[in-house]
Amino acid sequence: MISSQYVIIGAGFAGAATAYHLARLGVKEMVIVEQESVAGVHSSGRNAAMARQVVPDPAIAAMAREGALFMRNLPADWPTPPIFQQRGSLLLSSGAGWQKLVRDAEMAQERGVEVECWSAEKAKERVAVLEDAEFDGAVWCSTDGVVDIHALLGGYLKIAAIAGARVLYGRSVCEVEVLNGRVAEVKTSKESIKAEVVINAAGAWTGAIGKLAGALEVPLRPLRRHLFVTVPLLWVNPSWPFVWDISHDLYFRPEAGGLLLCPCDQDEMVPGMPPTDSTVAELLADKIRRYLPKASDVAIKNSWAGLRTFSADGRFVIGWDPKVKGFFWVAGLGGHGMTTSYAVGGLAARLILGEESRFAKEFSPHRFL
Repeated sequence: MISSQYVIIGAGFAGAATAYHLARLGVKEMVIVEQESVAGVHSSGRNAAMARQVVPDPAIAAMAREGALFMRNLPADWPTPPIFQQRGSLLLSSGAGWQKLVRDAEMAQERGVEVECWSAEKAKERVAVLEDAEFDGAVWCSTDGVVDIHALLGGYLKIAAIAGARVLYGRSVCEVEVLNGRVAEVKTSKESIKAEVVINAAGAWTGAIGKLAGALEVPLRPLRRHLFVTVPLLWVNPSWPFVWDISHDLYFRPEAGGLLLCPCDQDEMVPGMPPTDSTVAELLADKIRRYLPKASDVAIKNSWAGLRTFSADGRFVIGWDPKVKGFFWVAGLGGHGMTTSYAVGGLAARLILGEESRFAKEFSPHRFL
């Protein structure tokens, strides 16, 4: 039998960043339970690694800004090499969508994010493959970029471990025991762990973990998304920013001498390692032909899929469960988990330790009562 003040379920970005901040705030007694043999097997290690700060939701946008600022200015004791390539981003749109994107950019600028609204011609000068693309304008964010996701995740976990956290790999959670309305024990496939607080940061499995504890039934949906990498392409400039066509749900960035592309598909799936679907490659090819014609002849070398988990209203779920004492949610980070991880972990840790914090109400699971 193991005993720990805090048990964190999941060693992905949500759990690792929460452990990092708890460690920074002086907590030493933590156990992190991870079902896989290493961290980052699922969503945290299967995303496009793009830090984007211009997003529609004001609360998420503020978290994204804080997270990107952290990645650009790592603390002196960060245990891994630099993790951030500040290439910038270009967000494209047309019609009413362009006007909405301009408003999102203005909101980001008010919060201190460096953004500019560019003409379509200027965007095409910056990224030549856009030459034949049709869009009304672009938002340029110079402080966005591409992240070494494994170094970021590993850094969070290493600093937590230095402070005393234990990471138990290869453990599936079988039961969350609740006594007199309060969490008491987490039973895994290999041991039982007495706990005062259980932090549910299990990604696509957070809903299932909540059910094990008899917690509030938070509406969460794991949605599959595919990523594709082309063969090396001589005309790709590795210094290009990532480009996201908001109107047509298509993005790309330089990767391995070619392009990483995504058609922004999303199909609800059960938690697990999602299979790839060949029809999504056809969707990508169609979108490239229509919206990025200069890249119509690219050949795909590799593809994979990952799950992004969303709440019913699209906002994060961070806070104490209203039904089970000692049960805390860090869930529903959707496509923003990597970028916002530092801010998410900080908010979670402060709330766990009883502090008041910004955005606590916006992300609270109580909104689903």
